[in-house]
Amino acid sequence: MTRLKLAIYSGQLITPFQIYFDYVVGVNKEGKISFIGPREEFRGESEVTVDASEYIVAPGFIDIHIHGAYGADTIEGKIESIERIATFIVKHGVTSFYPTTVTSPIDMIKKSIVSVVEAINKGIKGARILGIHLEGPFFSYEKAGAQDVRYLLKPKLEIIQEFLSLGQGYIKRVTIAPEIEGAIEAIKYLRSRGIIVAMGHTNATYEEAIRAIEAGATIANHIYNQMRRFHHRDPGILGAVLTRDDVFAEMIVDEVHHHYAAREIVIRCKGTDKVALITDSIMAAGLEDGEYMLGAQKIIIKNGISRLPDGTLAGSTLTLDRAVKNTVTHLNVSLKDAIKMATYVPAKIMGIENQYGSIKIGSIGDLVILDKNMNVLKTIINGEIIYDVNLS
Repeated sequence: MTRLKLAIYSGQLITPFQIYFDYVVGVNKEGKISFIGPREEFRGESEVTVDASEYIVAPGFIDIHIHGAYGADTIEGKIESIERIATFIVKHGVTSFYPTTVTSPIDMIKKSIVSVVEAINKGIKGARILGIHLEGPFFSYEKAGAQDVRYLLKPKLEIIQEFLSLGQGYIKRVTIAPEIEGAIEAIKYLRSRGIIVAMGHTNATYEEAIRAIEAGATIANHIYNQMRRFHHRDPGILGAVLTRDDVFAEMIVDEVHHHYAAREIVIRCKGTDKVALITDSIMAAGLEDGEYMLGAQKIIIKNGISRLPDGTLAGSTLTLDRAVKNTVTHLNVSLKDAIKMATYVPAKIMGIENQYGSIKIGSIGDLVILDKNMNVLKTIINGEIIYDVNLS
């Protein structure tokens, strides 16, 4: 066996489809997983060896919907802000993420797109950037929530094309309200370019949502939040999402965005294979209560809850490791499935599951080591230890 870059002796190895005990996972010099097997079968040598025999080894977490953290936000349009987010979230097990914009003056959105592209091209510390998620400005006025209504736009082709041109191929996802003028045409155009489309901040009826799904939309953006409410004679977008097998749902599993029974309904309808854990975190994540900004709007954090001055929820201060822990603690979900919801499912949504989101031969060597309380001990990207809590 060729000398490995990294070998980890695990207590539990969660792939996340199987759980193996006393297995070794090895990452080669190209940063890909090249060995998975029982400890007694491993005969290789490695540059770095980690004894995690009392701990859990899992794929690195992937956050497909995150605005900011630790005093920085994507919409600020600064490479330093993107790096600040990346270096904070890697401490919480995130190995890859999609910096997410928010409805703002169009020049701010353009500047933020350019800054993410520059960060990708330059290379930054921390979690890997896999692409850009445009959340807004193509939303419904009625369900704008913390998206600034002053800057909402219709999804005209020329605006979308300008965003995509600035994104240089890195805009991987766009969230749109399906019922607004031009939405269906925009969804079809984006899908023809290989871009994932989510439905969000929407007052769509059941029929309008179905039209969007048929046009190519595949995700319910932070399900429940800023969506038309379900009624037995007017099931709305929720009725469409919960009854269609070809739609994923992303969910913020903190202590404020939903009742846990509402979350259980989603999991019972969709299954853990179709629900992704996200943070939707803003710049206040990891910081104390106080006043912050989300785009051009002031945000007030009290008791860790993020709101506009009028009380509207505005993103979260959640971290993805905490979302996994909450899912296991408060929902009838195993640790294996909760990890899947933070790894493989986000990768599947974004069409990158062949490389990311699971531990298998040939996949990217992105891993996280957790203790039994789901605290992050080490975060590994491409076989390199990026964040480390001494295990001794």
